[in-house]
Amino acid sequence: MRTALRFGLLYLLALLLLFAFGHRNQMERARLERLERRIEALKAEEARLLKARWSLTPHRILDWAERNGLVPMSEGRWGR
Repeated sequence: MRTALRFGLLYLLALLLLFAFGHRNQMERARLERLERRIEALKAEEARLLKARWSLTPHRILDWAERNGLVPMSEGRWGR
């Protein structure tokens, strides 16, 4: 009888450890998925900001040219 109780307790302990490790793995997987979604969002924001930066560059050049009295004559050529 004592042996059966001992093995029963060991079995319950093994089930508890299995449950604990399974729960921990599920939490880590959920956290990893959240981090991967955040990384994707940050990459998308970085791409959007780079596009915005590159799209602003010609406007800055045009503003600088107009401040210095230059008039765009055609693509790539400027005249006074």
